[in-house]
Amino acid sequence: MATVISMSVGIPVELAPLLDSTAIALVSTVGPKGEPQTTPIWFVWKAGTVHFSLVDGRQKLRNLRRDPRASVVVIDPAEPTRYLELRGRVHLLADPQLDLEREVAVKYRGGHTDVEPRGTMRYAATLEIDHVTSQSGH
Repeated sequence: MATVISMSVGIPVELAPLLDSTAIALVSTVGPKGEPQTTPIWFVWKAGTVHFSLVDGRQKLRNLRRDPRASVVVIDPAEPTRYLELRGRVHLLADPQLDLEREVAVKYRGGHTDVEPRGTMRYAATLEIDHVTSQSGH
């Protein structure tokens, strides 16, 4: 699937393929005492933004409910000096049918197996990007 880049987002064309790759994203949020809290996470890129699934009860979700600011960094695993950092605010929607979780799992694993206890609520997180930084390697 080819990445469609919104010119207003400001993602360099040469780094756009990272968003369709299976590179892991590092998602950073603001912890309860103002400290950074970073988690590696799987994601999908669609409609010009990053989407990832969160499990109810986890720190990342608690952080975002309190303060929606986040940073998402995607590093090229083949050339770690190439990366994108996307900053913005995360919008959360309940995902009781695990639609986003399934989509993300298919991207990374080719299929979905839920490892959480039956009935665990998930949330679809969407980053509204307002700032992009990047490095295209050396």
